[in-house]
Amino acid sequence: MKKTILVIIILCLWSCISEIQEPQEIYMTISDFQADYDQLSNKIFLQVATETENDTVADVQVQIIADDFPLDTIFTLNDSAQTGDLIAMNGIYSGNFDILLPFQEYQLRAVAQTHSGIEMIYEKNIQVEEQFLPEIVDITFQKKYGINGCGYEFDYNNSHYYINEEDTSYLNFQIRIKDLNGLENIQSIRYQTITNWFYAEGVECPNQGSSFLTSPAFYMTNIASNDSILTYEAINDYIKEPGFPINPISVCNRFGVVTFTFIAIDIFYGPHILDNIDLIFSNCSEGAWNAIEDCNNCPLECGECE
Repeated sequence: MKKTILVIIILCLWSCISEIQEPQEIYMTISDFQADYDQLSNKIFLQVATETENDTVADVQVQIIADDFPLDTIFTLNDSAQTGDLIAMNGIYSGNFDILLPFQEYQLRAVAQTHSGIEMIYEKNIQVEEQFLPEIVDITFQKKYGINGCGYEFDYNNSHYYINEEDTSYLNFQIRIKDLNGLENIQSIRYQTITNWFYAEGVECPNQGSSFLTSPAFYMTNIASNDSILTYEAINDYIKEPGFPINPISVCNRFGVVTFTFIAIDIFYGPHILDNIDLIFSNCSEGAWNAIEDCNNCPLECGECE
């Protein structure tokens, strides 16, 4: 009996000693490292997310190094909801700093250190490149007839969009732009229309007077890219081939002007208006207006125009 009690006591003591001697796990990781440089304000935002166990972070710094235009500087981040940090004491260290970074590649080295001396390093490179506004190369408008695919490209500067008595036509347009930063710098190309109808013709017109309409902004589809030259067109998931249907005079079409505004959404500069274009819609039967392009290109659809 005494031996049994002694064995139990020894086992309990060994268990207690084992628990006391077992070391607690101590570690730290950097789960995320972000760097965002704003060329317009010459500011850089740095953020390092840390995770620790049984320890606390003492210091988080980011070193920025470059060779072409020599640079070696260190920024100290904070977790106290100051100078760019949003939430205090959440393990995410941040900071906004003023710095002018010439166009080149930079090496960034995030270093986080705990009070017990554990150190973690996270490295990444960023490229600061000159930003360019998108520029128009050209804009083209196409008119098509749906019966046999007949159609042609017309000069919106010197020509009207003619509408005849019976045939529905289709309008499509493309814009080619140049952006030296490439396709990834363009979030979208959009267009918006302002329509000023002077009057309407046709027995089905509910209102034969003038009207003024403004459309929302519509997305264009990227159909081609060649280095820095990007091509977009109006046809998309909602506007199908061959384009926007334009009713004939007999189905209540109008005479007037549609102003197209083309807008580029640049990832750096934001919305940027590329151009405004006025397209005049005229009736083919209005004697003084001669739809010579339709007569020459699509005589079956257009018929004889004066």
